[in-house]
Amino acid sequence: MSIKDAREGAKRRVSTFYIVMTATLTALAFVATFLIQIPVGIGYVNFGDAVVMVSSVVLGPLGATVVGAIGPALADIVSGYVVYAPFTMIIKGCEGFVCALVFKCVFTKKSVYLRAVVSFVVGAVIVVVGYFLADFVLVLVGYMQVEGSLMIAALVAGAATLVGSLIQVAVSVAIALIVAPKLPTLEFLSSGKNR
Repeated sequence: MSIKDAREGAKRRVSTFYIVMTATLTALAFVATFLIQIPVGIGYVNFGDAVVMVSSVVLGPLGATVVGAIGPALADIVSGYVVYAPFTMIIKGCEGFVCALVFKCVFTKKSVYLRAVVSFVVGAVIVVVGYFLADFVLVLVGYMQVEGSLMIAALVAGAATLVGSLIQVAVSVAIALIVAPKLPTLEFLSSGKNR
């Protein structure tokens, strides 16, 4: 077997791993979002964010974006929160992309745990701010059809979901910090090096 053949075989294995892990983590994000729903305010707390954060370490920006955008948005649709699905797709897709980018590019000479903490906290901020804005927009649009103080009602609705969002991302960060560093990454598999 030549060196070229060995490299091509390694690329195929990594490519197969990537596709399988993306599909598996997307399904797991759906399950973690759909099965674990704790009602709060006008939405629910779930732990799909933990899967999105883990996927950012394992798959990198593209795969984490797919996992974040598809799994949780499908769970919203199936759960009856269809109005949230477009917001979820954007917010969780951005969460996966930014987490992976920060993990890959920031503090590259530091420990995996530090990189994970920083990237997961950045992702958590995206989720909290994203759903605050989503609730603000949804209530603002809903109240446009009735008279009253639109801006105050929209701000109150956005603020009402902050506690639930903060609980959700805090638990998700803790879960992801336990799981993510123990999983292989594409860099690890393709280079044969340890992180």
